[in-house]
Amino acid sequence: MLLLVLYVGLIYAAGLLAALLADGPVWRRVLALMVMGTALVVPFLAPADYPTLRAFLGVGSLWFLARIIELVREPRRLPVARRAWHAVGLVDTRFTRRMAPGVDRPALIRLLLCAPLVVTGWAGVYFSGQHLSGSLYWAIRWASGALLLYMAVEVVVSAVILGYRLLGVDPRPLHDDPIRSKSIGEFWGRRWNRAVHRFLKLNVFAPVARRGHTELGLALTFVVSGLFHFAFMVPAVGLGWAAIMGVFFVLQLPLFWLERALGVARWRAPLARVWTLSLLLVFSPLFVEPVLQIVDTWSAAGS
Repeated sequence: MLLLVLYVGLIYAAGLLAALLADGPVWRRVLALMVMGTALVVPFLAPADYPTLRAFLGVGSLWFLARIIELVREPRRLPVARRAWHAVGLVDTRFTRRMAPGVDRPALIRLLLCAPLVVTGWAGVYFSGQHLSGSLYWAIRWASGALLLYMAVEVVVSAVILGYRLLGVDPRPLHDDPIRSKSIGEFWGRRWNRAVHRFLKLNVFAPVARRGHTELGLALTFVVSGLFHFAFMVPAVGLGWAAIMGVFFVLQLPLFWLERALGVARWRAPLARVWTLSLLLVFSPLFVEPVLQIVDTWSAAGS
């Protein structure tokens, strides 16, 4: 716990200092990026036998860097307190809405429904490792891992909404039932992790698309997404597994082009949903297995 507080404190300190600098002349904004960039080494300072901690720190440092990039590119002059709140926020505070503090019941219900399924997914991963072998082992492991990760994201999103609503802030939209997607484009573009989607759209896709290079902007968006996941996984699982996760996101681009050529958008909803979920599940081991390399250490630590 002491290690967690120490390393998280370093990342927060870098974020707050960068937020103070991310305004005014160009040199200050560049310095802000450099300060926040130094926090990317923090995950590597954590003990190598704590891969979960390293992954958590990796996500945090990259997320705060994304927040600083938004502040550096923000044309308005924001007050210091507003910049600090944005730099260490879990969501893009520029798009949140104020409302009366309270409990978000839909988010609470979703959290209570999804949390047991997270445990179910982990139990499936553990069971397969203890009692199965061959192709059945991999099938149950990857299916359980996909359930674990999907529901874990639902739990995290619900918890974030609940926390912000208690403070009187509505951070939505963050996540919109990705399982209902009727295409790969809809899954990544309108339903899955809207916070990351918004960042990539505003800071990667839009600047390139405005210059008339829409397809290049789309390609760069998936590449940057892959690099983001590669970067936060490297400290936890090493270059090989991190690269495999990065490849998963790069491969979404040809899948997007394929479904556009096939006219999936014109298919009936049930068939389109089967197409989308089938493709995602087929390629999901590239995303799931690197994370399960971390999950496996939980069982080892408890034995």
